[in-house]
Amino acid sequence: MYTVQDIFLIYGPSYIKEHKLSKDEWKVYNSITNCKTKELGFHTITCEHCGKVTTSFNSCRNRHCPLCQSYAREKWIQNEASYLLDCPYFHIVTTVPHELNEIALYNKKEFYNILFKATSESILELSNDPKWLGAKVGITSILHTWGQTMEFHPHIHSIVTGGGIKNNKWISSKENYLFKVQVLSSLFRGKFLSMLKALNLSLPNHLAYLKDYNQLNKFLEPLYKKDWVTYIEPPKGSSENVIEYIGRYSFRVAISNQRIKDISNGKITFEYKDYKDNSKIKTMTISANEFIRRFLLNVLPKHFTKIKHYGLLTNRNKKHLIKLCRILIGQTIFSDFTSTLKRKVIEFVCPDCGMNKFLYSFFYKRSYC
Repeated sequence: MYTVQDIFLIYGPSYIKEHKLSKDEWKVYNSITNCKTKELGFHTITCEHCGKVTTSFNSCRNRHCPLCQSYAREKWIQNEASYLLDCPYFHIVTTVPHELNEIALYNKKEFYNILFKATSESILELSNDPKWLGAKVGITSILHTWGQTMEFHPHIHSIVTGGGIKNNKWISSKENYLFKVQVLSSLFRGKFLSMLKALNLSLPNHLAYLKDYNQLNKFLEPLYKKDWVTYIEPPKGSSENVIEYIGRYSFRVAISNQRIKDISNGKITFEYKDYKDNSKIKTMTISANEFIRRFLLNVLPKHFTKIKHYGLLTNRNKKHLIKLCRILIGQTIFSDFTSTLKRKVIEFVCPDCGMNKFLYSFFYKRSYC
């Protein structure tokens, strides 16, 4: 199997000579390049049963590394499962038009923040409206910045409870319906553009004219008339599957190693799903430089949180409100509900005796060979 690390090792040096990397991009590049090599040190695993010692290289644990997401995903799912409600969940996607991509690239942190804010405020406002649900819902929002071909495409995936609290009562949503997607799209568009105008934008020379408020208004005016891509997916399966669904979205990177099919002759061939053609699996071949460029476009700003919670799931009140929701829903014994959640946890077992109880020792020396 080919990996992003292979591509960085083979074609990265020539790419670096021709392109200037930001500090965040350098960190991701170095982490992925050195992942599970002697450059990051090693650790020993000693079996408590037979004393067998296994030595392995350390992982980089960078959130952009395709090799390092499994453990983080399982740990996150295990924690979030404790807040799962026995109710339907809706999947909502909000995205911005490609005309704003260049502004986003020069203002990533600010742009992503208002994308989260406009999305959550729109969903909460419509949910609270008696015309639709008339209750406060719970939202888990996840930022993605790429499309299937790794082109820059910032959008938010939101998992929303199919019901909420109003006056200490649980109000359930109608089956397969939360509110009209057209209303959400219009409200989200208005909120986002209003927030964008309020930003102090950092812009390259050819876009410097947008610092003038009147010029920015003129630039954004056509976007008010454009239909923004927004959709609401009705609940699928039982609520027990929701946490797995969320986890799959939460810890995706721009491309998984499994999708990379060939990396020879300066070209990278990878699989992608063509949503415009009935989600058919197709292949695309691009230059190694273009592959690396697209991958690094999706590096998030340092310390930026790509998973956020709103409404009933706001961190400050989460535990209290989830307990109240379960009482109102009638979910009496939550331990029985979660016991059916089956996790596919990959556990290391001793190659000699087959046991899985170990003592760990970590060494972070630059090299030890």
